[in-house]
Amino acid sequence: MEKIILTTFTDPMMGLSYESEPIMERLSAAYGEQIEWRYVMGLLVRDVSDFMTPEERKLAPAAGIARYCQRLARIYKNEESIGGLPINMENCCLFDENHRSSKPLNLAYEAAKLTDHQKADAFLKALRHATVKNGLPTTHFDVILDVVRHSGIDETALSKHYEGGSAEDALIADLAYAKLLRVHSLPTYLFNIRAKRFFCRASIIMNLSKQFRG
Repeated sequence: MEKIILTTFTDPMMGLSYESEPIMERLSAAYGEQIEWRYVMGLLVRDVSDFMTPEERKLAPAAGIARYCQRLARIYKNEESIGGLPINMENCCLFDENHRSSKPLNLAYEAAKLTDHQKADAFLKALRHATVKNGLPTTHFDVILDVVRHSGIDETALSKHYEGGSAEDALIADLAYAKLLRVHSLPTYLFNIRAKRFFCRASIIMNLSKQFRG
C-alpha cells in the first residue's frame, strides 16, 4: 500500500494540536504504518507582545504579560470541548518578562529529533501535555529537561543540540519550509497521497475530533 505522509505544522504549545489527538489516534489505528507522521515547527509566539492587547501593553511588562496569560488560559479552556481532553491552564505562567517566546519549545523538539528521531514525536506529545494538560511553564529550559528525562532521550546530547546551534538551524529550515508552502496559520495539515498534495484546514480536523471524541 502506498504511504500517506501527514505533515503537521504546529508548535508544542498548541491547544488545538492537543485537542486533535483523538482523530489522530483514529487515523493511526485505521492506517497503521501506512501513515508516515511528520512535524514541522511553526514558532507560534515569536514575542508575546505580538498577541497582547493595547491595554495589556500599557501595563508594566510583568503585569501586562500576566494579564495576557490569564486571557490565554481562557482561550485554551474554550478549546476543551473540541476533543474532550482536559486542559489545565488555570494558573498559566507560560510567559513572563524573561520568557517571552515559544521558541524554547520549538528548539526542544528540533533537538530531540536530532538526538533520537524515533523518540522525538513521543517527546513532542509529552511536551504538549506538560504545557496544555498540566499547565507547566515549558518555556523554561529546566522544565523542558524534566520532560526530556521522562522521555528516554539522552539529556546531554539534546542539550548540546539545543544550545550549540544545530537545533536553531533545524528550526530555521522548518520556518523556511512553511514559508515556501505559504503556511500562515497553525496548526495546518499537509497530506501527501499518491504523489498528490493537499492541505487540510485545522477547522476540518477539529470538527472530526468533535465527532470522534471519546
